[in-house]
Amino acid sequence: MMKFLKWLAIVVLLVPVLLVAGFYVRNKAVGPAGWAEDNTIKTLRARMKDPDSMVIRSSYFVRKVAASGDVEIAMCGIVDGKNSFGGFTGGTRFVSVSTDYKNTETFDTHIVQMDESSSSDRAAAQSLHRVTPFEEVYWNGHCVDDAHPALVAEN
Repeated sequence: MMKFLKWLAIVVLLVPVLLVAGFYVRNKAVGPAGWAEDNTIKTLRARMKDPDSMVIRSSYFVRKVAASGDVEIAMCGIVDGKNSFGGFTGGTRFVSVSTDYKNTETFDTHIVQMDESSSSDRAAAQSLHRVTPFEEVYWNGHCVDDAHPALVAEN
């Protein structure tokens, strides 16, 4: 009986230690881009009609380093999910912006924005040779780098 209690105590103490250590190792391994992706997925799922059907396509990261050493990480892409009728919607662009603060060693995802422009908004912007507010503020503001050029109005 004593031997059993000894093993039980070891297991009861060891399991929480292993769980905490595993969580810590995973967090260090994925780093800021992984944290940004985790936060983005969590926020987007909360906004979907059918969270389990959510699919992210064509996503990429844009990193910008500020003079202070803080790193802005933007995740840009297309999110799709089933609507009330059970069919996929075709996808909506999204932008999330996170910051890895070097001085305070903290991390925060402070913007997760989906393109809510209607087809009439896009048509009006195109007729005026402009981009939509989403494209101007969020997409062009955070998702542009050497591999991903800014969206421009069509002439």
